[in-house]
Amino acid sequence: MTGEERWRALIFGQARGPGAAAARAGLAALAGLYGGVMSAYRVAYDRGLVRTVTAGCRVISVGNLTVGGTGKSTTVRWLAARLRDRGVPVAVLSYGYRAGSDEPVTVVSDGHRVLVPASVSGDEPRMLAEALPGVPVLIGKRRQLSAAAAVQRFGVRACVLDDAFQYWRLVKDLDLVLLDALCPFGGGHLLPRGLLREAPRQLRRAHAVVLTQAHRLSERERAALRQQVRRLTPGAVLAEARHAPRPLRPIGQGVQVFRCTGVQAGRPEHLNTRTPEHLNTELHGRRVLALSSLGNPEGFERSLVGLGAEVVPARYPDHHPYRPEELRREAERARAAGCAMIVTTEKDAVKIERGWESTVPLRVLPVELEFDAGGEALEALVDALVSEQG
Repeated sequence: MTGEERWRALIFGQARGPGAAAARAGLAALAGLYGGVMSAYRVAYDRGLVRTVTAGCRVISVGNLTVGGTGKSTTVRWLAARLRDRGVPVAVLSYGYRAGSDEPVTVVSDGHRVLVPASVSGDEPRMLAEALPGVPVLIGKRRQLSAAAAVQRFGVRACVLDDAFQYWRLVKDLDLVLLDALCPFGGGHLLPRGLLREAPRQLRRAHAVVLTQAHRLSERERAALRQQVRRLTPGAVLAEARHAPRPLRPIGQGVQVFRCTGVQAGRPEHLNTRTPEHLNTELHGRRVLALSSLGNPEGFERSLVGLGAEVVPARYPDHHPYRPEELRREAERARAAGCAMIVTTEKDAVKIERGWESTVPLRVLPVELEFDAGGEALEALVDALVSEQG
């Protein structure tokens, strides 16, 4: 069990006993301090005590209320592809977690070529750079500098920010927030007692909310969650989406180039072909080792189970840079467990492709954003935003 898994077991009450109770009390005290700092920081922005910066383009943020994976990069990819395919010059701006670059701004892709390896860019920016030809991808901790560079160097009319709901220095035209419907409010506690970065009431800043994994709830549970979100942010566009698996691909083929052709009957047209079950028959009834370094590895593993696989988890901390000995160990573990293959994510694949030497087959499971409800309204909101700019 990783340190993060032990922490989650603690905050969600799975760890029991006097020691666990004392630890939760200590985490609650720290959460109170964290909440006070965050509230003061937010008030400073609301009252104009901290100067904000306006970019020379439209700024669309994709973020969440909690730590952990909600599919932000998949949504960023969908948004950037939609704008690009409608003729809007667009760039993706990422913080660059676990990036090897110390520069204020690093251009990962100029829209024509990927310029730096994953060890410099970080895993998600590299994945986005490969999947989005025609879209510059930049990383930097100060997104106002990245936005200025994107406008000046590439003449973009829109920037899509990955993981920026809590980034307030740059004025945003649209805040899109993802909520994992299976744990939308992080257990009800702020960090480190729970998963919340901010109190749920801060959702009122959102212009749009996308509930991911809502299809895993009953209709009654979905209706209750929609009502709760409506109370928190009554004016926001509300949509529901899932991260739908696409066909497996061998390692080394690169990330699939992503095209967005719009929403029809609540789902992107290019996804209205065959169901994932028909696309990944090679997983049916087979044992696979699920190798991932994600904020929410359970979602990846559930997708594999849904495709008929028996899953042996191999979890690493989010954004973990795999070492050769770790990959060799997981390959041996897969052999010993009788696994037919190892399956990993697109985000993980960009860190493995040049280091895979085992005879155990390694496959990549791509996913794409697929709307169950509200997709047309979200598209209209984005289109209106960039159209107003002229």
